[in-house]
Amino acid sequence: MSQWDESNRLEEISLFLVNLLHHLKPLWTEFVVNSKVSPTERKNHQVERILGWIEKNYHVPFRLDELAQSLHLSTYHLSHLFKDATGISISQYIATRRIHQSVRLLTTTNKPISLIAEEIGLTNVSYFCKLFKEQMDVTPHQYRKRWVNHPFRLE
Repeated sequence: MSQWDESNRLEEISLFLVNLLHHLKPLWTEFVVNSKVSPTERKNHQVERILGWIEKNYHVPFRLDELAQSLHLSTYHLSHLFKDATGISISQYIATRRIHQSVRLLTTTNKPISLIAEEIGLTNVSYFCKLFKEQMDVTPHQYRKRWVNHPFRLE
């Protein structure tokens, strides 16, 4: 399996989990109201809140202290809680989420790469290109070019 396939698989898993947690939230709320909440359940709820915050804010420059303040948690507790629950750091997760969105924009729009970088919360285009290449094994420009020329592309 190529690194691109692995990155794509991990990205899809991450997005699936975010969506799953979003749909489980009403059930979770009902459960909390009807029962006592254990420490494990409280941690899961906090991770869900972190994921929700990320989904709403991944497109702006990330600051751990802003996330912590927003959720009324310490930066240390927040980081460790997320890593324990997901196996990756918050920064890694946000980078993956941003790359996923950039792939969508590269394949569905003709926006310049610099504008796509801004729209996903990265003001430094060089850093965006480096991050994209690390995760996808090609530059954003190469990815778009391959997509446009792909024989199985649906119009």
